[in-house]
Amino acid sequence: MWRRIREILIKEFRQTLREPRMRALLFGPPLIQLLIFGYAVNLDVDNSRIAWMDMDRTPGSRDLRAALEGSGRFRVTAEPGSDAELEELLDHGRVQLAIRVLPGFNRHLQRGETASVQILVDGTNSNTASIVSGQAAGLISAYGGQLMKA
Repeated sequence: MWRRIREILIKEFRQTLREPRMRALLFGPPLIQLLIFGYAVNLDVDNSRIAWMDMDRTPGSRDLRAALEGSGRFRVTAEPGSDAELEELLDHGRVQLAIRVLPGFNRHLQRGETASVQILVDGTNSNTASIVSGQAAGLISAYGGQLMKA
């Protein structure tokens, strides 16, 4: 039985591929879609709106902010003074990401210890949230790596 089904499948494929118009209808649309969607999908997110909450207010935290803004991927649009204000910014979609530099950041950096930075993300669009948080984590990690080399 399976042999007969296989033979029928082979016969149908040969018949379909024999006609030039059928080949064009079979392979043309998927190739066009591949080309169009291949150029339409861009996974880079630039100029993300971020909130910067600096609870340390030291040269180290200001350098981190400069590194983030200098990358071209982030633009600080808000500097909340409280957790409630930060939560409102994220909840209403005014920022895509919030970075909170915790107290003692610079002191930990100078001692060579792990410095704490909190990244809060608006998860409304999960794909963008994932990309933006990955970019921020990468830049913060690179900043820490530069300090360790110095």
